[in-house]
Amino acid sequence: MKDLFLKLPDINLKTGVPLLVLSVIFMVLATSLKPHLHYARTDSNFEQTIPRVIGEWVEVQQSTPQVSVVSDERSLISQLYDDTLMRSYADKNGNQIMVALAYAKEQRQDVKIHQPDVCYPAQGYQMQKTETVSFDALQRTAPVIGKRQLYYGQNHLEAVSYWIRVGDSTLTSGIQMRLKIIKDGLLERRLDDGILVRVSSVIPDESKQSEAYALQEHFLKEFVDTIEKQSPGLLVPTHLKQ
Repeated sequence: MKDLFLKLPDINLKTGVPLLVLSVIFMVLATSLKPHLHYARTDSNFEQTIPRVIGEWVEVQQSTPQVSVVSDERSLISQLYDDTLMRSYADKNGNQIMVALAYAKEQRQDVKIHQPDVCYPAQGYQMQKTETVSFDALQRTAPVIGKRQLYYGQNHLEAVSYWIRVGDSTLTSGIQMRLKIIKDGLLERRLDDGILVRVSSVIPDESKQSEAYALQEHFLKEFVDTIEKQSPGLLVPTHLKQ
C-alpha cells in the first residue's frame, strides 16, 4: 500500500486548481448556453389537422405522382421529418394543385429540410427556370421568401412554388439556414423547427406558367389563412411569445 502511494504523481496546485476552475466554468457555460426554448408550439399531425376542403378547393386523388421530399431513395422520410403530407386539391373548374409539406421539429446544423432544387433533379427532372420571389399576400409578421421554378420530367412540365420556414424566417439556401440555426441556438438559446411548403401544377407548355403561378398563389392564400387560424406560425413566420 505504501508503494502505491509513492507512485502517485505530485499535484501541482498552481496549475491544477486553475484548470479545475476553468473546467467548472466551461460546464456552467455549456449548460447555460444550451438551447432551452423551442419555436414549435404543438406536435404535428397533418393527416388530421390539415383540412381536406380548403375554401373552394377539395381533396382529389392525385393524377400525377408527386416528387418526393427527399433527395434519394436511401434517405428515409421518417428519419428526416417528424411529419409529411402529400395531397392534391381541385377547384370547381377542375384545376388541380399538388401540395407537399415536410416538417422537422428540431433543425440542427445539418439542416433536415431538403430543397426542391435538389429533390427534383435527383429524381430525373431538369430545371428550366428558377426565380426567388416574395409571396406578399401570405406575409404575417415577416416576409415569406421562396422560389418559383419550372421543371421538365416524367414527360411533363411542372410549375413549382415553395418556401422553407426555419423558426421565424423563410430562407432560400442551405448556408442561410445553417447560420439562422446557429444564431438562434447561441443568442436566443432556441431550437428552431422547419417546414417545407411546396405546391405544384402540371402544365401543357411554358406559356401557361404565369397562369399556373397565379392560381397557386390564390390557393396558397386560402390554404395559409385556413391553417394559420388553428396553428399560428406553422406555415409562415409569426413572432410568437415564448
